[in-house]
Amino acid sequence: MFDIIIEKLKQMVTSRLVPIGLIFIILFGTLVNRLFVLQIVQGKEHSKDVSLKRVKTRELKSARGNIYDKKGVLLAYNELTFAVVLKENTELNNNADKNTMLHKLITLLEKHGNEIESEFGISINESGELYFTVEGNAELRFKKNVYGHRSVNELTEEEKNATAQEVFEHMRHGKYMFAISDDYTLEETLKIMTLRYAIYTNYPKYNQIIIASNVSDETVAAIVENSKILPGVEIEQQTYRKYNESVYFAHILGYTGLINAEELEKNKEFDYNSSDVIGKSGIEKEFESYLAGTKGLENISVNNLGKYLDTIDRLDPVAGNDIYLTIDSDLQKAIYHIIEKNLAGILLSKINNSMNAGTKGTSASDIRIPIYDVYYNLINNNVIDVNALNKDDATALEKQVYNKFSSKQKDALREIKSLLAYENTSLYSSLSQEEKDYISYIYSELLVKGKLILSTSGGSSTSGSGSNETVPYNYSNFEENKFSFSQFLQQAIASNNIDLTKLDISDQYYNTEEIYEKLLETIVDTLKNDSKFDKILYKSLVYSYKLSGKEICLLLFDQGVIKYNKEEKSNLENDVISAYSFVTDKIRTLEITPAQLALDPCSASVVVTDVNTGDVLAMVSYPSYDNNMLANKVDAAYYNKLNNDLTFPLNHRATKQKTAPGSTYKMVSATALLEEGAVGPTETILDKTVFDKIKPSPRDWTTHSHGKVEVTTALEVSCNYFFYEGSWRLGMDSTGKNNDKMGLEKLAKYAKLFGFGEKSGVEVEEYEPHISDKYSVPSAIGQGTNDYVPVQIARYVTTVANSGKRFDLTLLDRIQDKDNNVLLDNKAKYTELTDIKNSTWDLIHQGMYKVANGARSSSSKMFKDFGVTVAGKTGTAQESKLKPNHALFVSYAPYNAPEISVTTVIPNGHGSSNAVELTRDVYSYYFDLEDKDKLVNGFAELPETESRGFAD
Repeated sequence: MFDIIIEKLKQMVTSRLVPIGLIFIILFGTLVNRLFVLQIVQGKEHSKDVSLKRVKTRELKSARGNIYDKKGVLLAYNELTFAVVLKENTELNNNADKNTMLHKLITLLEKHGNEIESEFGISINESGELYFTVEGNAELRFKKNVYGHRSVNELTEEEKNATAQEVFEHMRHGKYMFAISDDYTLEETLKIMTLRYAIYTNYPKYNQIIIASNVSDETVAAIVENSKILPGVEIEQQTYRKYNESVYFAHILGYTGLINAEELEKNKEFDYNSSDVIGKSGIEKEFESYLAGTKGLENISVNNLGKYLDTIDRLDPVAGNDIYLTIDSDLQKAIYHIIEKNLAGILLSKINNSMNAGTKGTSASDIRIPIYDVYYNLINNNVIDVNALNKDDATALEKQVYNKFSSKQKDALREIKSLLAYENTSLYSSLSQEEKDYISYIYSELLVKGKLILSTSGGSSTSGSGSNETVPYNYSNFEENKFSFSQFLQQAIASNNIDLTKLDISDQYYNTEEIYEKLLETIVDTLKNDSKFDKILYKSLVYSYKLSGKEICLLLFDQGVIKYNKEEKSNLENDVISAYSFVTDKIRTLEITPAQLALDPCSASVVVTDVNTGDVLAMVSYPSYDNNMLANKVDAAYYNKLNNDLTFPLNHRATKQKTAPGSTYKMVSATALLEEGAVGPTETILDKTVFDKIKPSPRDWTTHSHGKVEVTTALEVSCNYFFYEGSWRLGMDSTGKNNDKMGLEKLAKYAKLFGFGEKSGVEVEEYEPHISDKYSVPSAIGQGTNDYVPVQIARYVTTVANSGKRFDLTLLDRIQDKDNNVLLDNKAKYTELTDIKNSTWDLIHQGMYKVANGARSSSSKMFKDFGVTVAGKTGTAQESKLKPNHALFVSYAPYNAPEISVTTVIPNGHGSSNAVELTRDVYSYYFDLEDKDKLVNGFAELPETESRGFAD
């Protein structure tokens, strides 16, 4: 005990910031208590039943610190709840009794709506097969524990390669393991095994194991009533992590959870054990050492049955410290709503009541959204739950829709059987688009991802043209009409490239045709219960008009997606209002959100900084999620929903969505051109529209020339040609030849000065930036291989706004203990960029001013008669011809005395004008220029400016 306490005191000094004076007081008290403990143990206590007493040590958990915004608004806190815990007991001496008791416990918990929370390395899939829930090193550590080794290196090759079924059988009946009777079902066995494993790996043994947390009063009563048959099972108070208005702050705060084996391994220097809850992501993770507090310990005496008698000595836990962020919670929440409203407006401007997709596939300039994309995505993104359509309590409409699907599924499977028939020689070009979709799905999802096929190329096959030509049997050759898909599969079988273990084939000999029939049977049986394939069938129903928009809209009422309104439903049913009008109105009122539709655009991020301090005032990522559902214990159904959401709400876009910065990068390039002397401060360059000094020759963003422009006008009108020519000059060597590498190195030098060579500094997980290392000419307009996340772009524009004070951005304001003593008063670190001339800064600022206010700038109409003077730069980055361009706008205000910067990135936002308009609303809110309630809670409106023709 004394050694443990000494170790704890060391940790308190080194990592928990406990005052030294307090350490001496605790140490003195501990010495006194140790003498008292020794008296008891040696029988010097005058107690009649001392011979029956035993001393046990148990851990006392500490309360986690709170998290506040900059104004003291509470964002994260602890709530006292009850937990069901399992402690070491001596009453159960054999495996059968232990398993029986745990089965009773599990049954009781499930009866009251609880699930066991212990993590385990094996689970059961929908087909009733066992699989590992861990992989890589985590799987090896799990096997190390199961086979009783001290390290992974001691595992034999057989143990390393053991399947989930083999590990399961070892734990059920292996020597020194759990001897779980075969009378239990597979599911029951796995649950018992999960708890036995938790007990087996629990160290130190005095630690309690949390079986179920945040349980109801009914569960507490049931456990107490059945305590005699549940030895070692107790009810204890537990702190449960809670988050206020979580959707707005989830990506910043992160969440907590039970520590796993991998985290224990990584944090050996800290006082963690398998029963601890730690920060899993965000601020919760990054400031774990401050928030966690310090555990306490107590010695208790128990009788020979393990019953508590009294407390001998106690070292109280120390509560965690409180974190105050730089975030303004009101601003953060407002921007989230502003984003949602603006995205809805963009969608409304692109949705049309037809199949018209605009320039999709040929150009990103004017991609449109057919209304049928809207109808289908309500199914595709699981807004409408297709699994509910055939339940016993399904509505008449749900059953009607399901019957349409069921009929379509039968037709599709019959068609697939025909397409994949052994003798079918149909080439790719002869197939319908729907048939191509079927085969593409079978190949990618079932064969490749499902690992039915061991290799996607190799061997040879006779082409489908009737010649004797021999060609490799890879999938691309099927798409090139060299053989049928059936022939592709036959050759894969002949070359032993099909995993026969997944076809339920015995050891007896099968010829190629027999194996093929087994493969076809497996494919069809898998598709019958494949939810992803079901979506393809629903898509076909929607686009063939067999599942109507009206039916889909009415399903929104039946499934409670939108609030029931008798009049609206009646108007829809009786064709008083069309499905198109209905659904677009629901988007306008945000009853159907961009996050639900998962159409482009459906996401955005906005970062607001204080340009004079480097504090991040808002860092918003849309869409978001409820981190209360992941904290403490993960709600499996909710987590599964998030992972299947097509908008990827778990992705923190501000720190983890990379994009080319497009023309927002031109202040870096302008600085490089001016400082390196490639372009003079007043020098003009004639825009020839097409820059023909390299091949292929890049064009300006517009088809007409901007004429002769100097640097500030080049920024104002975003003249690509000016920066192409300037970048070309940067690469000119002493012989007059262009050296692309030299040009890239000079651009990179200034990119690094602006902070693009490293992460932004914010105290949450962030992707590494990438400065372009290819193609110096397009790199100068933010293309090439430039790749940054929004918060890195925000750091750059913050540096521009204050003329060279490059902050490491921060989310942390201060850390205080529970007595309000400030332990850390944080200030963002910064570097002064003294090498850049004042004249260069002046020109950069003038150019950004002209972007938002100049006569030639299309952005200026957004800020006409605006209450504050804004300086900024638009940006458009192209990703593909199948998706709209990314929209960016970086800015600061007020122009003459900058206070804040705003960086807005809308992935697939169609054009920079949309980013400008969203940013304008942020400034309106911040500087109180418009009615805040309307800005935040108003309905979506169409964008004021069309993307086409807008400076990039």
